Amino acid sequence: MTYSVLGELLIVFLLVVNSSRIFFLKYERVDTLAVLAPLAVIIALLQTAAWNADFISILILAVSILAFFTNLHSLARSASGLYVDHYSPVFIFFSVVVLICSLLTGVVIVKFAPVNMNASGSGVTETKIRLTGSFGGGFSAAGYTDRTDAQLYVYRPADTKSAEQAGDAVVIVGSDKRGDAAAYRPYMILLAEKGYTVVTCDFSAEDGGWFNTIADWRIVRRFAMLVSYLNDKEQFVRQKDFYTFGMIREYNAMIDIADAEFDGGKFFIVSDGMADTAAVDVMKQSGGRVRGVFALDSIPEYKTPGFGFVEQTDPLVASYFGLSRDKTLFIPRYAVLKSIDAFTAGK
Repeated sequence: MTYSVLGELLIVFLLVVNSSRIFFLKYERVDTLAVLAPLAVIIALLQTAAWNADFISILILAVSILAFFTNLHSLARSASGLYVDHYSPVFIFFSVVVLICSLLTGVVIVKFAPVNMNASGSGVTETKIRLTGSFGGGFSAAGYTDRTDAQLYVYRPADTKSAEQAGDAVVIVGSDKRGDAAAYRPYMILLAEKGYTVVTCDFSAEDGGWFNTIADWRIVRRFAMLVSYLNDKEQFVRQKDFYTFGMIREYNAMIDIADAEFDGGKFFIVSDGMADTAAVDVMKQSGGRVRGVFALDSIPEYKTPGFGFVEQTDPLVASYFGLSRDKTLFIPRYAVLKSIDAFTAGK
């Protein structure tokens, strides 16, 4: 996540240089700095593809596009090798607007930057595995040319002694789609630090759509879910049965994947938000493979049910709940303790 912030700040820097040139670029020179506007758009799109869309990335992309259209005429003149003769009042106005928006965006990026958490520094190995397949036919490791239908995340203790303390327990983490794997990363790292193997997965298979529109695309789905929830909370909650059905399929798929990877392990499910009912149903139907279920939103101190640990992963969303960025990791650490109590009781 640190890398995503660095990329966002790079875009802001390009936009600031591009829009502020009206104050320092002399006439009778080719306006080559105009090329920074389309470069900012390209990097913003690559950032979104790499880290998925969120409110800040959408804001950056919007400012970049505004800068691009503001510089269209300048780009044409620069491509023709023509000198700058003057800046029109309209161009100056929109350049100032882009400059102000860019500086404000930079402030937002710094203020709401995710808490940096290094898995290896916590004695945990973090593995990402691309999968291809479907809920109907199952999932398997994807080849270089295969479509990515799911992204599996596995967290394990690097210290074998820590792993021995938890035995062969494998924890499967899932939530309703207001949160994704990244939203639970601090919790999963801390849980793996205690000796547990932790598995979660972001699915994007064609037969696993939630919107049945382009909003199901991996890079925009969580953002679309957040917008859907904020737009009509009551309607979102009324779809609980729909989310339960979808999460049952996801839990079963994760169990099958984990079972193939960790044959004979004891499975526990950690659920959140509207995925709680599905977790209980899956445990009942698992034939004993799932030893227990723990709902994160059963913890009173956990104030963001369904969204994950946004105080660390998405402080801007956390501010919606009246919460601020928390580097102490208090809530995920407390959630780990509560989870271990539940796992111990379910052994």
